[in-house]
Amino acid sequence: MGKGMNRIRKLWDKISYETVIFIVLQFQFLTGRALDLQSWSSAWCAMDYSMGMGSRFLIGSIYRLFYGDYLFETVAYKYVGIGIMLTITVLSIALGQLIRKALVSSLADRNAILGTAVIYVAAPFSIAYVWNEQNLGRLDVYMLLVVMFAVLAALRIHNVYVKMVVYTLLGVIGLAIHQGFAFLYYPVIVILMCYDVFRENKVHIRSLIAAVISGLINVAVAVWFQFFSSVNFETPEEMIAFLQQRTDLDISEYAIQLEYFGSMEYQWENVTKVFYEGSEAPFAHLFLILLILAPVLFLYGLVWKDVWRHLKEVGAKFYRTPYFYIALTHLCFVPMFVIHVDWGRHLAPLLAMPTFIFLFYLAKKDSAMVYAYGKMTQRIRKYPWYFVLSVVWIAMLDSFGARVFQPQADMLYNLLQYGFHIH
Repeated sequence: MGKGMNRIRKLWDKISYETVIFIVLQFQFLTGRALDLQSWSSAWCAMDYSMGMGSRFLIGSIYRLFYGDYLFETVAYKYVGIGIMLTITVLSIALGQLIRKALVSSLADRNAILGTAVIYVAAPFSIAYVWNEQNLGRLDVYMLLVVMFAVLAALRIHNVYVKMVVYTLLGVIGLAIHQGFAFLYYPVIVILMCYDVFRENKVHIRSLIAAVISGLINVAVAVWFQFFSSVNFETPEEMIAFLQQRTDLDISEYAIQLEYFGSMEYQWENVTKVFYEGSEAPFAHLFLILLILAPVLFLYGLVWKDVWRHLKEVGAKFYRTPYFYIALTHLCFVPMFVIHVDWGRHLAPLLAMPTFIFLFYLAKKDSAMVYAYGKMTQRIRKYPWYFVLSVVWIAMLDSFGARVFQPQADMLYNLLQYGFHIH
């Protein structure tokens, strides 16, 4: 009996973090998911490469291997649910492995490490954003899945060149899923590559060459998907008629026209410009979201401050450190916010990225991150109430939407504009 209990205890020690995260996220999904697919993008479930070599066809092509000639909405909903559950599983494994390895690097900072994971799971920018009523059925969930596989590769594969090949393949898959991967999720892969290129604040030339080659390949693929891919239809009406013969899903005619037949000039004049100049007030809403999330953003800022302080103290040249390039990767998000209008679901990967940066570099025993988490542990011991209240606060917030950024930001905006007549 004693040996059996010891085996169970050892097994639990190996899977405890992953299991708890999985259960929490699955519970959130099963109890909080939208009951219908988001109509703007649901048609992509029924698209495949028989329709051409256009963007966003990969997932529909995979679905088509299982559903045959006609895709019913109820079946598509199940496929989307399976995709989300798969992503939850891989995310749980990746996050659990990051926690476990980070604790090996810095066991004294246990509370800060676990707190980082708790904040992510509770926050409005967690994976939960993919299953609310504004986003269920969008391809974001699969882009997140690709990035989680990249994180696992970074943790498990030791040969740098093999890792670069894996990163390249995952990047191509991500871009085939959605060309927006280049701006929203590929930055995480760049950050993973930066660790090998600038490990111990030194430039490793061979790793740098491999990373540059990998990056150029993905840039070329991104350009091809955006500007040179095509579909086998002359007009939006022809493409829509074809889709209506193979599915009863809602098909957004405007989405089809905009994605496959509209120009960048049309996008700017008729979508983006209207968004900026209309009544939605994106910049005001963005400011309010940052204000609402200030407790968590303050913690992020403290970690970055201590990282840069450590680098300065040890005399590291910033351009030789991975953190200089990590900071630059945030610029990758700019094109999506300049051109696109779904700021809510673009904020999610942007604000979630530090979770994986912090834990990954801690798992790799990076001295600057270990120093920063040591400082954070001291703050937790001194002000535990602040951290508890911060987690409780963000757990009360709804997950990010799409063009409607966040319910709480909308309510606060309406209160300020109409309740107090502030214009």
